[in-house]
Amino acid sequence: MEIALFPLPNLVLFPGIVVPLHIFEDRYKLMVNDCIDRDEAFGLVLVRTGAEEETEDTIHRVGVTARVTEVERLDNGRMNILCEGEARFRILRFTQQTPFWKGSVQFFEEAPIHQALESFYGRVSDLYRQVGEMSSRLSGSPQTELVLPESPTDLSYMVAYVLDIDAEEKQKMLEMTSTAERQVLIVHLNETIRKLEQHIAYKEVLTKVRGNGDLGNPKRGS
Repeated sequence: MEIALFPLPNLVLFPGIVVPLHIFEDRYKLMVNDCIDRDEAFGLVLVRTGAEEETEDTIHRVGVTARVTEVERLDNGRMNILCEGEARFRILRFTQQTPFWKGSVQFFEEAPIHQALESFYGRVSDLYRQVGEMSSRLSGSPQTELVLPESPTDLSYMVAYVLDIDAEEKQKMLEMTSTAERQVLIVHLNETIRKLEQHIAYKEVLTKVRGNGDLGNPKRGS
């Protein structure tokens, strides 16, 4: 199957995730309009970190199809769009570079979900909720209710997308062929919790210091 390709730096899309994009280059304005007219998705793929230009060697071969769900048209043909990730694919070969990239792709088949993954789902859910609670505590804002996917696969996609890790690490997770491989999410969530605990402890100490004007400012003798 041939699809249009949109190479981007620093962004890894996962199935089920909605992302906003600002379209300003002429070639991608053409691509997005063409996909909208044909009611087709395009493939969002990561450009390797540090690459100075898009080439067959600097574009990762695994990406996710993105379907435009909302369009805000601006001056000069620019657009703000919302896209929802649909399916993972692997680029078999590039078929076109101008006016925009196209490639022949093969879609992934997700490995069957086994009962053993129920414990993975429960563990990741608990850790993710804990991260949400600690983040709200740190920011001082009320916590919004978390609505988590019911599928271990969908949950792994959502958590991988929101984790504060670099794009190349997220790309590795996207390329994993089974949800079981994504057990590494637990490691990343535990590391996130550790960092949040440090930030919260520092904030509490700082609050106490600010609340006591005598700390660090001893009174002069009379």
